[in-house]
Amino acid sequence: MPLVIPKTDLEMPHIPLKTFLGALLLFPIIVPVLQIVIAALRTRLSASHVVPGPSGGNFLLGYLRTIRKSIKGEWHEEMVKKYGHVIRYKTFLGEQQLFIKDPKALNRMLTHADIYRRSSASRYGLSKIAGEGLLHAEGTGHKRQRRVLNPAFSSGHLKELTEIFLSKSQELRDILAGQMQAPSTPGVSPSAKVDMLAYLTQATLDIIGLAGFGYDFDALYNRQTDLSEAIDAVLHSPGGIPVIQLLKMQIPLFRYLLLFDKGTRDRQRAKDKMDAIGRELVRKKKAEILEEKAAGSDAVTKSKDLLSLLMKSNLDERGNGLTDDEVLGQIPTFIIAGHETTATSTTWALFSLGAHPDMQRRLRSELLLVPTDTPTMGELDSLVYLDAFVREALRYHSVVNGLIKEAVKDDILPLEKPFMGRDGKMRDFLEVSRGDTFFIPILAMNTEESIWGHDANEFNPDRWINEKTSKMSQSLPSVWGNQMTFSAGPRACIGFKFSVIEMKALLFTLVRSFELELAVPVEEIIRKTPAVTRPEVKSEPEKRGQLPMIIRPVNYAA
Repeated sequence: MPLVIPKTDLEMPHIPLKTFLGALLLFPIIVPVLQIVIAALRTRLSASHVVPGPSGGNFLLGYLRTIRKSIKGEWHEEMVKKYGHVIRYKTFLGEQQLFIKDPKALNRMLTHADIYRRSSASRYGLSKIAGEGLLHAEGTGHKRQRRVLNPAFSSGHLKELTEIFLSKSQELRDILAGQMQAPSTPGVSPSAKVDMLAYLTQATLDIIGLAGFGYDFDALYNRQTDLSEAIDAVLHSPGGIPVIQLLKMQIPLFRYLLLFDKGTRDRQRAKDKMDAIGRELVRKKKAEILEEKAAGSDAVTKSKDLLSLLMKSNLDERGNGLTDDEVLGQIPTFIIAGHETTATSTTWALFSLGAHPDMQRRLRSELLLVPTDTPTMGELDSLVYLDAFVREALRYHSVVNGLIKEAVKDDILPLEKPFMGRDGKMRDFLEVSRGDTFFIPILAMNTEESIWGHDANEFNPDRWINEKTSKMSQSLPSVWGNQMTFSAGPRACIGFKFSVIEMKALLFTLVRSFELELAVPVEEIIRKTPAVTRPEVKSEPEKRGQLPMIIRPVNYAA
């Protein structure tokens, strides 16, 4: 009699092939829908559910498309007028985001990095742009990395780097001068039409190469370098909302399933290129250090660049420095963060000079009083109108619109001004639940009328000179200039002084040398916001970021 093995409940059921394939095909739909359901439940359970805001929005994208189209935050302003200065709205896959225009609340969020951190989704997205360096680190890892890096951004160190800023600015000046052609009409000055965004991007890339790594990328003389193309691919993907990238950020499983889209391939190739450059820079610097150590030289100790300092900390036998991976992680971070924002901010400053010829003449008059082409950092900082102009350019043209933070624990946010909840009750604080996400509105706070006055949305450098700048601006969380451009608290931009002095050096050299005129009408220049807000020509969207200007040599006799 044959042995009969009875069936048990543990046996795997038979699944028809069609059912399996159908489930597999439905998976990319089911998971996002499930995520939307979870987001809705989380919102219902959050203590901040009382915050008012618009309902509806796109099923998948929420209000992301509308926000992206509002060039200077017009949609947020419209919602604030309708619902008050504390609002919530739906974003990708039903996630709810809080938007608060309240200095007191923002101050707590930015100064309490133990409670309000980058979300795991935004950290993943950031790692695909700038690597896993200082911007990506959190907690004790961030504190340790920042402690090692701080000396490289001290005022004393920046005084030594000012020479690099000026020498590259002068190199840019000479290249631009070489583009000019004398017209056939007698008595007319030579001129050239140039894209200042492109030139400034290459100049600042060269500056971070020398000041950051002791290496000259030579981008100014070879404008289409692999590195600059890689950075552009990582930072400035073509228009539209990157749905696949957002899916990967929100749903970790999709990071392993969605590997073959063009955007992912392009970004990965660009990231691989930057990583390869980073490894080569580290290899050369380590060889240089070992060679000088063998020769008994202390030249590396005196080196001005950031990488030398990092490598020195890496060789610290007490274990206080950065690991090899952490050193490598800083390189793409500072290649991107150390040049893109400064290049774009300086480009917008030139736009304002082209739009306001009277300001340009006034600034040039001050700069021409300096008897040298190579002023010290102290001399640059002593130029009153240059300082006011840079402050206003960074306030008015904030190139990072805002930051995303997530509460990692429950909290109480104090408010300067109370808000009315959906239940009709007034509250002078906001209860926050773990998992709540916030948009920190940098540009909106930098142009808030209740803080800056009736001319908050006008470009006016004199607000920094006549000492009538609203005292309310002092209540803004800030690390520089009573404005939020460089954020605030322990996560404030570590390189803000570097950026300001570099920007002053570029403007000092260019404005002394050239008369700058917009090559298109003012209204043709619009803001576009991928990672960093760049100027574009409205009628030429296919060219993406650019600022066409006509430059002429300064007529010193005029």
